[in-house]
Amino acid sequence: MLHRLYAPASAGLFICGAIAAIGSLSGYFNSRLEYCDAATNPCTRVAISVDVTPPKTAQNAVVLPGNGKMRLSLGLVAMALLAGGYVVSGLEVESLAIAAKEEENDAELEEKRQAILADEEEKKLLLSSDIRFKDFEQQLLDGYAMLLLENNPELAEQILAEKPSAQIESTGVAATATIDAAATAIDQDSLDTVQDTFSPLVVGDNALSSLIAAGSRAIDGLIDTSQSLIFLGTPGAGKSVSLGIVVGRKKKRFGDRLRLYAIAMKNDGFSGATVARLNADSNQCYDILLEVITELRKRAAMAKSEREEYCEETPVILILDDFMSQQKLLSSSLSKKIVRYPEESGAYQKISLGDAFNAAMAEIIFNGRELNVAGYVGTQSSNIEDLKFLSSKGGRAGVILMYQAFRNVKKNQGNYEIISQAIGNQHVIADAKERERMRAIFPEAKALSVQEQRPMVLSSNADTGEFILGIVPDMREEYREYERLYNGADDEVASFAWTIRKVSDLYPDTTADALFNEIRNRVNDGMSEREIIRTVLKCAENKQHSTRSYSVHGKTLFRWLIDNYDNGELEAMLEADGN
Repeated sequence: MLHRLYAPASAGLFICGAIAAIGSLSGYFNSRLEYCDAATNPCTRVAISVDVTPPKTAQNAVVLPGNGKMRLSLGLVAMALLAGGYVVSGLEVESLAIAAKEEENDAELEEKRQAILADEEEKKLLLSSDIRFKDFEQQLLDGYAMLLLENNPELAEQILAEKPSAQIESTGVAATATIDAAATAIDQDSLDTVQDTFSPLVVGDNALSSLIAAGSRAIDGLIDTSQSLIFLGTPGAGKSVSLGIVVGRKKKRFGDRLRLYAIAMKNDGFSGATVARLNADSNQCYDILLEVITELRKRAAMAKSEREEYCEETPVILILDDFMSQQKLLSSSLSKKIVRYPEESGAYQKISLGDAFNAAMAEIIFNGRELNVAGYVGTQSSNIEDLKFLSSKGGRAGVILMYQAFRNVKKNQGNYEIISQAIGNQHVIADAKERERMRAIFPEAKALSVQEQRPMVLSSNADTGEFILGIVPDMREEYREYERLYNGADDEVASFAWTIRKVSDLYPDTTADALFNEIRNRVNDGMSEREIIRTVLKCAENKQHSTRSYSVHGKTLFRWLIDNYDNGELEAMLEADGN
């Protein structure tokens, strides 16, 4: 603010100095001749310079001496004012130069920041293209393996007939056959690649039961813990179902005493949580973040005797769904959004919204376990380094990691790379023996996951220091039940029943038969039930249409169309696809 006063101050000093200089140089301080002019009656006193000859009518002339000291003083004042104006103007020039330099530095920093963001975006695009190339390569190898076995059926017979070359001993799980018999019939280089993608291992029922039991333990172990959870996996790996099961069971146990909050990118229910969408209202999302942090700090300030009982009876969960998309939004269009983040001292610090998210999650992870305040994060990223609030080893130790992977054979989508990379990552599994144990189980678990079309799960049970690798059991019906119980679908559809007349009223541009045909085409294209409801059966929310959300009437219309128009073919396709 001070630099804004330099310009008017220097101008004022220059003006005053000029006035003082003019005054000191004027004749006011010279010697003068004073006389009485007899030409007037009465005579008038007149003062003139001593250098001027008085008129003949001058009487009683007196010489008045000049004031040299006053002239000198005024001259010095003039010099001081002018010097002050010069100094202040110099300060003004200096402040302007500093401001210009700061603007130049800010512009340079912004340019560097944009360059870094562009470089990060380029790396993400390269990584994405590399992943797509690997998926394409894997699809080619899968197709080659299938074609090879079709053209050479004797290979399959040899594989099935061959005795297993090695027993895999790990937690009661053992492989019963290998593909070694095909090694002499196929080119060895091709076989190595095919074995990794096709994995035609023949396994017994005991192995399947053991792996499904392990998957159940991985899910069950999350219900009683107060630690934060990180669900990692590619789209379609079942993260939403696993998260929904954990939250639903918590809700079933604690009822309204469970305080649920969710920051998401889609309008999902999350068992009745208070939900805000980051891509719709970032202010509401920040309000939720502040509410959770305020509650955490309130619990920390309680007396121990009061805190333990209160925290045990009233858990708090903050869900961050699709956090990878949230991070992209926070680093792009919301990167310049500044918020006032409260410190524990009561002061406020101005930081970016993205930094506020990371600071809040770090505080929840490090301090929330004893206070029964947890964060549940779902992300498509396979790299935990992308989660900045887990940047340290202590941060990773404070959470339970849930990796899920799935290869959908019908859609020819998905792979198990996220789990294989996690098993080989010493920052995820620090114990070398534990990594070897997981490597021994992985091939059979992968083969069973493909065979049974069920997701594979790798869970870090931080309470015991062990990892669990297994097959996720079929929990879809339980998941749907929690949606019906806690997302309010039953209350809204209880008094509504679909008829051909109602379909015509609500879809005037089409017919029930045409809607069913469209659904059938989408299922043939590999689209999920959820996406079909959102794209085909959804209409404008501002018209208060019966299918204005996924959880209201969309499901009932989908089921009504199948019940009334399907000959059994579409139902079988949906069951095979896992919908």
